[in-house]
Amino acid sequence: MLRKDQNAAFEKHGALIFSRYRFVASGVEARRSLSRAEYGRLRRRQTETPVCVLVDEERRRAWWLFNDSVYFEDDGYDAEEVKALLLAREAQKQRRLKRALAMLQQTEMPPTPAREAIAGEVKRFVWRRDGGRCVGCGGQERLEFDHVIPLAMGGSNTARNLQILCEACNREKG
Repeated sequence: MLRKDQNAAFEKHGALIFSRYRFVASGVEARRSLSRAEYGRLRRRQTETPVCVLVDEERRRAWWLFNDSVYFEDDGYDAEEVKALLLAREAQKQRRLKRALAMLQQTEMPPTPAREAIAGEVKRFVWRRDGGRCVGCGGQERLEFDHVIPLAMGGSNTARNLQILCEACNREKG
C-alpha cells in the first residue's frame, strides 16, 4: 500500500555553504546526509520520477519523494510503479471532483425572476374595455386578469395581452 507521509521532511543542518540535508520520517532517520548539491539534484529529479530516499530493512518500508510530497510503501515497488500508482490516484481524484462539480451544478437551479405586477392603470383600462365581465362567458364572479400569451412564452403585461376571464374559463383555457 502506498500512502502519503505527512510527517516526513528533509532537515537542513550546518552553515550556509556547508549545509547538509537529512531525511526524517515517522520514527526513522536517514543514516546519511546529502550535500547541498546532492539535495538540489534530488529535488530536480523528483519532479519527473519518484526518487527513493530511504529504505528501512527492519520495517520493510521505503520512502519516495515525488512532486514535493513524501510517500511510504511496504510492497517493494520500483520508481515506475510508484509513479503509475500516484498518477492514477491523481486522475481518480480529478474525475471525482469533476463529477461532484457537475452534480452541484445540476442541483443549483437559477433563481426564478420575480414576476412583475400588472400596473394599476393597465388593470383599470382592461376592466373598462372588457366591461367588468368574463370575455368567455360574460360572468361577473371570480374574475381574473389573464395573459393571452403567457409570460413564460414571451407575453407581456400590456393591455393588448390581457383579458378578463372568470376562474372557470381561465382554468378551461389552461
